[in-house]
Amino acid sequence: MTDIKIAAVTDQADQVMTSIHKLYHSSFPKEERRPWEHLTGLISSQMPYFRLFAAHDTDDNFVGFISRWTLPDAYYIEHFAVEPEHRGNGVGGCILEHILNGSDRPVVLEVELPGTTSDATRRIEFYRRHGFETMDDFTYFQPPYAPGLPDVQLMLMTTRPLEDPKTFTVMLHTLVYNQ
Repeated sequence: MTDIKIAAVTDQADQVMTSIHKLYHSSFPKEERRPWEHLTGLISSQMPYFRLFAAHDTDDNFVGFISRWTLPDAYYIEHFAVEPEHRGNGVGGCILEHILNGSDRPVVLEVELPGTTSDATRRIEFYRRHGFETMDDFTYFQPPYAPGLPDVQLMLMTTRPLEDPKTFTVMLHTLVYNQ
């Protein structure tokens, strides 16, 4: 199944937000997600650098979402999840290809280190199949999304080499994580 529709969510009151909320909280541990009110605030403030996209199948059933930041030198995928019953049949690849098509700059995302979760290796291989490479020589920590949460050691993956990974990380932490 790869025939899906992807549309930007521009209103936090959109009914698809209920489905996104449920999938967001079931797919990401607390330390890897921003507080829900911050996410919806990005939508309602019409933050020009942030976009949340919802994906639906041909019968208009919600199948997943992806959020993307447009940074000066790269696109950054913050969160990406597919409904469990739609995993493994091309939906995730279709959503990701929507974001990658026509990209004029590297696309960057964070993944768990190999072996840290049961799904980490599977996720890394999925992204590799879609043109991402791991930045093995670059140590990366995701800053906390909220007070009291820990930094999380993750790994960056990118579709093209970053000119200066340290500068990119400073920009990422400043613009996306407000650090």
